[in-house]
Amino acid sequence: MASEEIAADAAPLNIAAGDRGFDERVKQLADSVQSRFRYHTIELPDGSVLPGLQSVEHLRWRLGLFGLPEDLRGKRVLDIGAWDGWFSFECERRGAEVVAVDCVALNTFLEARELLQSRVEYLTLDVSELSPAKLGTFDIVLFFGVLYHLRHPLLGLEKVVELCTDLALIESYVIPSEARPIPAVMEFYERTELGGQIDNWCGPSPEGLLAMCRSAGFAQAELKDVTNQRGSVVCRRRWPEPGGAATAPHLNAVVNNRTQIARFHPLKDEYLCCYFKSPEGNLTADSLFVEVDGFGTQTLVVTANGEGAWQADCMRPPGLAPGRHRVRLRTLHSALSNAVEFEMSDESGVGVTVPSDSLPAVAPELCSAQFQPPGDRRITIGRAGSLICYLRTTAETLGTADVYLDIDGNITQSHTMSSLGDGVWQANLLLDEAMPGNLQLRLRLGNGPWSNTITASPVA
Repeated sequence: MASEEIAADAAPLNIAAGDRGFDERVKQLADSVQSRFRYHTIELPDGSVLPGLQSVEHLRWRLGLFGLPEDLRGKRVLDIGAWDGWFSFECERRGAEVVAVDCVALNTFLEARELLQSRVEYLTLDVSELSPAKLGTFDIVLFFGVLYHLRHPLLGLEKVVELCTDLALIESYVIPSEARPIPAVMEFYERTELGGQIDNWCGPSPEGLLAMCRSAGFAQAELKDVTNQRGSVVCRRRWPEPGGAATAPHLNAVVNNRTQIARFHPLKDEYLCCYFKSPEGNLTADSLFVEVDGFGTQTLVVTANGEGAWQADCMRPPGLAPGRHRVRLRTLHSALSNAVEFEMSDESGVGVTVPSDSLPAVAPELCSAQFQPPGDRRITIGRAGSLICYLRTTAETLGTADVYLDIDGNITQSHTMSSLGDGVWQANLLLDEAMPGNLQLRLRLGNGPWSNTITASPVA
């Protein structure tokens, strides 16, 4: 029995962790569920009902807060924490293909599914067991009355992000808002402080709930309602369509904030550093919209680097598969930029080695090459500096797996690629040791022909 699950017409009550009256009320509600067998009332095709603690009218009101379309044909819906299944069956009634999961299998769900002749797939899984590899992805994810039961609520929300391709409807117990400089706060319940239950772990403020949804990887999070300290939030994976007429930014490169290489590890807490140019001034984290593979991600900070150059540090969306991923960005008033790629390695740290199959068949032009001293000598990667190569090609995008460097007969792939515009690219190779003597250098795209050869001088 979830601690916030109180009928809308219940008498006003002080809802707070450690409140004795609230604990007693929760126990009464739990006893009522046991005596009436169900929490959700279920309507049957013949007009009869399977009675539950929450009426059909109240369940419809709860779902109506989110503005879910009446027609869900062609949509795939996941109901996490389905309980007796009213929301699962209602989405199926609206035409969706539905998968329902809960941490225990309930006879009440199975009985209702049989009486309704429902085709909802029912699985017994914890939130930590959910993954696209196991279930696929879903247009819509329902996450009602689950978040505060999780020991790791932010990781739970990240699971929702991974599974969702469009819309997530999230409902959770929330504590009252407070007038404080940082309103995004959360209580932690070590034992039975909330409702006398051992599986109630946290209570975010409404502002905290929204912040967690955004930090987990949703592009947008909108608070729809708070009733009896139940917060209802609509989350979206994508930004609104661009509508401005300003000049689109030019995205130069996307690299790992720790290594400055365009490769990321799925088990590490790494952030996207996006380097771009824009003629607009006064850009902020709220006026820059970054997307990865078409899905929006949060910008944490934007820094001006002078002469129209900018750096944006952004969240990396959870659950990205090993391989290549594309980033684009726009400002509040502009269209989307060009695309730049980065790589996700597998869990062993192995990255992409296979070049794209859509590279130009003609050799690139190697314009120049130079050595650059290391920036931060505390960092071991690239401690001997970088070999920087400038090339010209008609390729629309280039990843690090696409560019091979031949340095005096030693062939390696680049570490970062930067789009400089007008078909000019910069390929960087980070050096662990200084390279002696004048070096003969050429490069190629994938398995294509080699470029012209030039001489690169060593670091002075």
